[in-house]
Amino acid sequence: MKRAAIKIMPYVLVLLCLSLCAFGQEETVQFDGKRAFEMLKAQCAFGPRVPGSLPNAQCADYIESKLCNLGLTVKRQKFNAQTPYSNGIVAGNNIIGIYSGDNPTSDLIALSAHWDTRPVADKDPEPSLRSKPIIGANDGASGVALLIEIARVLKERKYPGRLLFLFFDLEDGGNAGSNNGWCLGSQYFAEHSLGDYDIKAGINFDMIGDRELLIRPELISMKYAADLNKEFFELAKKRAPYQFSNKPYETPILDDHAPFNKKGIPWINIIDFDYPFWHTHEDTPDKCSPISLEIVGNIAVEFIFQRWGKIKKTLDIKEGHEVIKKSSR
Repeated sequence: MKRAAIKIMPYVLVLLCLSLCAFGQEETVQFDGKRAFEMLKAQCAFGPRVPGSLPNAQCADYIESKLCNLGLTVKRQKFNAQTPYSNGIVAGNNIIGIYSGDNPTSDLIALSAHWDTRPVADKDPEPSLRSKPIIGANDGASGVALLIEIARVLKERKYPGRLLFLFFDLEDGGNAGSNNGWCLGSQYFAEHSLGDYDIKAGINFDMIGDRELLIRPELISMKYAADLNKEFFELAKKRAPYQFSNKPYETPILDDHAPFNKKGIPWINIIDFDYPFWHTHEDTPDKCSPISLEIVGNIAVEFIFQRWGKIKKTLDIKEGHEVIKKSSR
């Protein structure tokens, strides 16, 4: 495959530059792609995390334990919903991790991802498998692993601000070809919890573990969070020119950032929407890469410090990353 062959060398250069630029600097704590990848695999080991299932409950406990071990305040937001694929009402669980640095008056920023997996494999090439749930290595587990590892890095680097780590349930149970049933966890949070959390801005991560990573600007983000999106992609293109593109996706992507932009909160979506195994049984850990996770993670950490954190030095990551793609609903 020509695309994969072309990208091997840029990935190697990215990691080499990350190591060289970190050496000798004060902020040497780096996003660990291997650690994140192990968390991706651990989620997949539970099985499909379809809302209401045992693997879903096990994964919720897993996420909460990881956040608690990092010293975050953890809350679980329960809600009920119905999707086109649920038999009646299904229980959903949003998981909220609260990080507080030394500056309690700083703007509250949110990082989000969905942790459920799709109950059907409607894009699978084998018709007999389309009614079965997927494992969701990239579409589900990658965003969760990224957020938990970002939380570790920010804590160890003593990020001074305030952050919400939001893990949304029931994102992926919608009806293909319509807006019905998608992003129910984020919709619930946006309708019921914004009075409790004065969020100023957010970044959503979805399908960012693809081995052949290429992330492009998303149209909802460009329209409603233009400044935030522009600044993120300027940094990403500088750091990872082979994994980020300035060419936008052709259509808007309905994802967990959309309910917040509707409420007037700028929230961008970082996604690799060209993932060929989306909503199929081939969305497995072998299609993902710790290198991709590390590229996105280090850019995200640098961006958070650059835009919202006050530190003596920022890590100078030269040359080398590119990020996420996701499919249109």
